Amino acid sequence: MQTTTQPAYEVAEAERPLWLGQTPAGWADAVRTVDPNEVHDAASMIAAAGLGWYVDQCPLEAVLAIGEDGYPTARATVPRHVANVRSDTRAVLGVVGDGYEPLQNRAAFAFCDDITDSGRAHWIGAGSTRGGARVHALMRLDRDVRIGGADGEDVLPLLCFRNGHDGGLAVTVSVAPFRLACLNGMLLPLPDAQRVWKARHTAHVQARLADARRTLGIAWRYYDELEELGGRLIRERIGEGEFERFLSRLVPLPEPKPDGSEGGRAVRNVERVREAIRTAYRAAPDLADIRGTRWGALQAVTAYVDHTQPTRQTAGRTHAEARFERATEPAPLKDRALELLTEGGIRP
Repeated sequence: MQTTTQPAYEVAEAERPLWLGQTPAGWADAVRTVDPNEVHDAASMIAAAGLGWYVDQCPLEAVLAIGEDGYPTARATVPRHVANVRSDTRAVLGVVGDGYEPLQNRAAFAFCDDITDSGRAHWIGAGSTRGGARVHALMRLDRDVRIGGADGEDVLPLLCFRNGHDGGLAVTVSVAPFRLACLNGMLLPLPDAQRVWKARHTAHVQARLADARRTLGIAWRYYDELEELGGRLIRERIGEGEFERFLSRLVPLPEPKPDGSEGGRAVRNVERVREAIRTAYRAAPDLADIRGTRWGALQAVTAYVDHTQPTRQTAGRTHAEARFERATEPAPLKDRALELLTEGGIRP
């Protein structure tokens, strides 16, 4: 099975604004570049990324009857619900209870000014998905992360801020680490560090400062833990037999059906996934120096999830948006891979 070949990147390239969204498997308009030399606060970041629109709330009506000409002949007001509508496109972003108060983009990210003012992070990009129902912004921490001190194992330490306008997402913050050599997203579950948390919002200056310090503290701890865990995995060898056992537990064959058949299509799907991960592990140039390590096995899985696993385009989400969400949100297969590689259950 063919896999997407990812070029290798250098640390210097990461100094360019949102260079990672411009790759062959990039995010297109899901994230717009902002220049950190020109964008210093949330308001200018929102303006540069085209997120200066507002969410209006409009009453809802039910169409009770339609005439022969196709136009409604009877309507009724829908009680206790309103539509969240984007001010510039007039697109309906979601239907919510009439007590729901939308948090506008400017307000959602205003507390981040205290983070950038600290000099420990800067904006690199922002955008929206699902027509504006979900809004996000990316910030880079001003620190270096290198796994095991090895050349080529630099990690880009990002923070991702999200806000929802469809009633289904509170303002959240998450780490968004990327292995620089291949742009694999590594939002991994670490036992002693948070990877996703809710932001608190208030106009009180001291409370905003406390929230900024809290955010930076959680993020710093996560990247410290990632560096420590990665350093351990890169030093631990994994043989071919152990790697195959890892694959068999990571992507298990389906249970036989009651009629005794093995489910041919399901088995073939399992084998395709295994082969894609196996090919990445054995042939990807950026894994050459870490092949035969548990860190290398983990990167083969993250490469499959981010660059090879099919994405689904829906009425409200493009392929590029799906790739962005997959790379910056928890992924069950990545989580399971880390669990297997750290629990020791795949050794002979």
